[in-house]
Amino acid sequence: MRCHFPTAPAPAYNAATDAICSFKDSDMIPPARDHRADHRWYMAGLWGYFLAGGIQGVLFPWIIAFVLHESSDRVGIAQMFSMLPMLLLGLFGGAAADRTELRGHLMRLQIIATLPPLVLAVLMYNDIVTYEIMILYVLALSSLGGYIMPARDSMLSRVAMHSLGGNIQRAVALAMSGQFLGQVGGYLLGSPAEYIGAWPLLILQSALLAFAAFTTSRLAPSPPSPRESQHRAPFRDVKEGLLAVWQHDRIRPVLLLMFFSGILFMGVFMVLFPLLIRDVYHGSSREIGFVFMSFFGGIGISSFLLSRLRPIRRQGRAIMLAMCTGSFVMVLVHFEPPIWGVFLLAHGWGLAAGISMSQSRAIVQECASETMRARMLAGFNLGTMGGGPIGAVLIGYLIKWVGPLNAVLVPCGAMIFLWFAIYSLTPLWRMEAPR
Repeated sequence: MRCHFPTAPAPAYNAATDAICSFKDSDMIPPARDHRADHRWYMAGLWGYFLAGGIQGVLFPWIIAFVLHESSDRVGIAQMFSMLPMLLLGLFGGAAADRTELRGHLMRLQIIATLPPLVLAVLMYNDIVTYEIMILYVLALSSLGGYIMPARDSMLSRVAMHSLGGNIQRAVALAMSGQFLGQVGGYLLGSPAEYIGAWPLLILQSALLAFAAFTTSRLAPSPPSPRESQHRAPFRDVKEGLLAVWQHDRIRPVLLLMFFSGILFMGVFMVLFPLLIRDVYHGSSREIGFVFMSFFGGIGISSFLLSRLRPIRRQGRAIMLAMCTGSFVMVLVHFEPPIWGVFLLAHGWGLAAGISMSQSRAIVQECASETMRARMLAGFNLGTMGGGPIGAVLIGYLIKWVGPLNAVLVPCGAMIFLWFAIYSLTPLWRMEAPR
C-alpha cells in the first residue's frame, strides 16, 4: 500500500519518503518463532545437565567409599550433604525463578555450575583430595542445584504450553524420561573412573554443563508475570509456596507418601547400593555405575512409555501400586542374588519408580498456578526429597549395625504400614486426573 499525502507542493525528498512508505506493515514484523524448536532445545539442555549429574552420581560415592575408604556412617553423612542444600535452597530458588526472566537466570546458574568440577579436577590431578574437600565440592553443586532445578521445572510448563499444546502429563513424562536416561548415560560415562581416573571425567562433566547453558540460551525469553516481577521478601515467597502445596487437597496426600517413602528408600539407593557393591560383591566404580544405570534406566523407560500412552486417569492408584511393587522388589536384595540379579532388581525398582514419580509431578504441574508454579514445585521437591538426607544418615548407621543385606528389610517392612496408612487416611487411592 502506498501512502497518500494531502494536496500540497511536493518537498524535495518526497520520492524517498514515498519509497519508505511503500513497505507494508507486515514487512517490519519478524518471522514467527517456531516454538516446537523450544522443546527440542529444552530437552537437549536437560540431557546435557543430567549427563553431567550422572557422572557426578558415580564419581562422588566412588571417591568417598573406594578412594578415601570411608566407613558406612561417613558415606551416609556425605550423601546427606549432597542432597540437603538442594532441598533447603530449592525453596528460595523457586521464589527467585518466579520473579526473574527464566532463560537468562537458568543460563547464568549453569555457567557457574561448570566451575566446581573444574576446580576438583585440578585438585585430583595433583593428588589433593580429602573428605572435607569432597564435602565442600558437593555442597557447592548441591546449592546451585537448589536454584537450577526449580527454574528448569518452571520453564518446562511454559515450553509445554507452546510446543506440546499444553499436554502437561506428556511434557513431564518426556522430561523425566530424558532426565533419567541422561543420568544413565552419565553413569555409563563415569563407570570407568577406576581405569582412567576422576579428573578427565570431571572436565567432561563441566563441558556438559556448559552445553546445557548454551541450549538454554536458544530458548525463547520467559519473563515473569507483572505481579511477581516486583520486589518481594524471599521468606514470604517461600512461605507462600509451602502453604500452597500443603493446603492443596490433591497435592497434600501425594506429598505425604513421597516424603515418607523418601526417608525409607532414598537412603537405600544413595548409601546402601555403593556399600553393597564394596562390601558384599567386592566391586568398584564399574559395578556402581551399572546398578545406577539399571535403576535410572528403569525410570527413564517407564517415563518414556507413559509419554507415548494416553494420560493415566487414576493417577493416585498408579502411584500407590508402583510404590508397593518397588518395595516388594527390594526385599529380594536381602537374599544376596548374584550381581546381575542386583542389576535386574534395581531395574525393576526403577520401572515402578518412574510411574510414581512422573504421576506425582504431573499432579503438581497440573494444579500449580502460573504465578506460583516454581515455588509450588520447589515446595513439593522439598517434601518429596526431604526424606532423603534423613534416610541417608539412618541407613548408614543401620548398615553399620546389621550389615547391608539385613538393613534393606527395615524400610521395606515400614513401607507396608505407610502404604495402608495412606490408603486409609487420605483420598490418594481414589484420586483421578482432571477431565
